Amino acid sequence: MGFITADMNINSCLEKHNVVPDILDAPISPSTLLKIDYGTNDVALGNILNPQQTSEQPNIFFVAPEEDAYYTLIMTDPDAPSSQDKKFGPWRHWIVVNILGSDLDTSKKPENQHTPYIGPGPGQDTGTHRYVFLLYKQGNGKQEFKPMEHEQKEQRRLFKLREFEAENQLELVTANFFCCPT
Repeated sequence: MGFITADMNINSCLEKHNVVPDILDAPISPSTLLKIDYGTNDVALGNILNPQQTSEQPNIFFVAPEEDAYYTLIMTDPDAPSSQDKKFGPWRHWIVVNILGSDLDTSKKPENQHTPYIGPGPGQDTGTHRYVFLLYKQGNGKQEFKPMEHEQKEQRRLFKLREFEAENQLELVTANFFCCPT
């Protein structure tokens, strides 16, 4: 019997919940683990959390593969407006940029909140929504990101994740997610 690695566990959960292929094109090779918590409620590869538990901006922690590198964190919901009708997904809930690997408190700086946090708000009877956190290494080090409108709900719809990754030379490091039933 072989060992079950962190890679296998993460990818198994991503595939079980269709994060691969709905958000990620293929299984990933994580170089760290991503801890997200809402106080006493941890995000744990598809566990169930409700909107009340996740209304406030969460805490993030990871051991940076490169301490002198900068990272970007994205939270998205591919199931907008519902798990049966994903015509507005992925929904852009939160983007934090220029997180210094050796100082994760930089994730809390206002200037690094590219898209301010909005917690889950799945509509009644819209099925289970997946809230996916993606952590990327920034290929250009600390950088300027083109602003994106975010004040109106309509501006967060149909987030062009692949374009954002390419435009900003982002390399996926790891992922985590939770599910929120309605």
